[in-house]
Amino acid sequence: MFSFRVQALILSPTRELATQTERVMQAVGNHMSVSVHACVGGKSIGEDIRKLEAGVHVVSGTPGRVCDMIKRRTLRTRAIKLLVLDEADEMLTRGFKDQIYDVYRYPPPPQNFRLVIEVKPFSNFSFV
Repeated sequence: MFSFRVQALILSPTRELATQTERVMQAVGNHMSVSVHACVGGKSIGEDIRKLEAGVHVVSGTPGRVCDMIKRRTLRTRAIKLLVLDEADEMLTRGFKDQIYDVYRYPPPPQNFRLVIEVKPFSNFSFV
């Protein structure tokens, strides 16, 4: 990947999952010269700003911190080609609906990027 602009954005419901996604993406990305950063609460906002301004290809994060970075105009969304909602059902039940909508409306028009939604397998749900 030649451009150091965010091209993929992965939203996760928890810091732990976003950080785990960052680690996996870094392991894969090291072989392809892809830079990754996790934007999650509990970490320094200054560190997020520095990393994003230096340029990364993939951002993994929680809806709150990602929205904050977008609103600060530190996380630029114009080059995003892929938006992944990891455990979307979990994020919706935790009350992230408005933040997910805010993130979804910032990238270029839908014909220019892909939206991937991942939910828990049906067998994990209990009907009792």
